[in-house]
Amino acid sequence: MAKKSNSSANPSTFVTYSCAAAITLMGGGLVAGLLLGTDALEHRAAVALDRGEPEVTIVWPVAAGGEGTWMPRASTEQLMAVAKEAAGSSLDVLGAEQVQRIATAMAESGWFVGTPRVARRAGGEIVVDGTWRIPAANVRHQGSEYLISWDGSPMPPGVQAGKWIFDPALGPPRDGGGERDYVQPWAGEDVAASLELLGRLASEPWASQVRGVDASEYASKGTLVIVTDRETRVVWGGRPSKPSMGEVSTAQKMAHLRQLVKDTKRIDATYPLIYVNQERLLFDISAAAQALRAAAEEEVVTEDAAAR
Repeated sequence: MAKKSNSSANPSTFVTYSCAAAITLMGGGLVAGLLLGTDALEHRAAVALDRGEPEVTIVWPVAAGGEGTWMPRASTEQLMAVAKEAAGSSLDVLGAEQVQRIATAMAESGWFVGTPRVARRAGGEIVVDGTWRIPAANVRHQGSEYLISWDGSPMPPGVQAGKWIFDPALGPPRDGGGERDYVQPWAGEDVAASLELLGRLASEPWASQVRGVDASEYASKGTLVIVTDRETRVVWGGRPSKPSMGEVSTAQKMAHLRQLVKDTKRIDATYPLIYVNQERLLFDISAAAQALRAAAEEEVVTEDAAAR
């Protein structure tokens, strides 16, 4: 008796394969739907949070009196414009890229020490808060003027510092395109040495007599010269933390200046040129210097009479 053929498909097997295929198709569609749905939800949420323009708040540095800020209005407006340009479209409120762009722009602006903290608060507000560079001096180099902070970093123009650094060997740092680079510190030891000297003199009661520091001879001779408010010169020598060979210590130089102020009320003793970097004070006693000194002494007498 012939055997029955098994060539016909098993109905139960067909049903199993069909169910598996259906489940696979359904799963793939569900995943795709979830992905597409997530993008749509993010877009709808961004639209809901959209206020028409990114809301950026910058925590400004506080003025010495505790009220307001020492930054000029033009500078605050310019920096806020940079932050908003970096923020871009307000529809980016749910992405990390927007915060990162603002942080980078603020770090490159020249106003902050390092990269400031940039965070998004509830409601979409973006807050910028960091450590501000403090203006230290104006640097005059080849006829142009630049602002520099106490850490030796160039700053944007707009703030006038009270002290000056004259004629350092090198100019401000530039990027590959020749534009001002606010990230790199000012190159050359003469600027750092001048800032160090200005900081050393800043706490003295006669600091107002110091207009700035002439750094023109530092690169070649290691010599800094104090420029007074009357354009007279006080030869200081090497930087405070590294006096030059053959000169007295920083403590002795400061003692010389204090003694001069005690005796004459002036760090220059009314001479056009004086050296405080030697064991004994040296003065310019030429005829021209004597004439200038006589005029300066007369001015001091007049000021004293007016004060009485």
